[in-house]
Amino acid sequence: MNTLKLDKFVPPNSPILVQVAQSVELKDIGTAELEKEIEDMLTVAYGEQIEREKPTLVGLAAPQIGISKCIILVDVIADGKGGPVGDLRLYINPEIIWQSKEEAEWYEGCFSTSRVCGVVSRPVKIKIRAWTRTGEIVEEEYSGYTARIVQHEIDHLNGKEFTTHITDDSKLHWVEKEEFPVYRNQGMWKNWPNKCPRAKWEEIKGM
Repeated sequence: MNTLKLDKFVPPNSPILVQVAQSVELKDIGTAELEKEIEDMLTVAYGEQIEREKPTLVGLAAPQIGISKCIILVDVIADGKGGPVGDLRLYINPEIIWQSKEEAEWYEGCFSTSRVCGVVSRPVKIKIRAWTRTGEIVEEEYSGYTARIVQHEIDHLNGKEFTTHITDDSKLHWVEKEEFPVYRNQGMWKNWPNKCPRAKWEEIKGM
């Protein structure tokens, strides 16, 4: 069984989604409290699977499930086209230490924004520094869709959602669950007819 635990996500209007998350102190790594929070995130990411082989999402930030700490999960082999998944990595206190000047547009969606998706321009390559679950410092470079996921999740830690990057309202879309495969796989996000008026998004957020 591979069912995403949607009930674990805070609602789109939760204040935690617009707050800056707390950094994790080195002394807290390995503690029972932090390990439980990490396991809560992994449970959401892998759903009801007994054997954790393929995550049911490509990225997750701790604030999305009510944990205001700088922890993210990223599937580093996801391609954004419904292709292979399965290399889910955890980063504590991740920070972008370099990003390319070149940017590209691609669609983004989020379990924290209801059915709202949109077209976002982001740097195509980044380098991050973070701690692992065991407290090791790592520096890793990512490009393409993986770089986008990392930036999206780090935004959550800074109290931002992808919608904050969209200034052209024509690039803010409403996508029903059953429509998402077409929106994603067939490239329909480039000219999606169903727009999400800014007022509707603000209503969802309780603004």
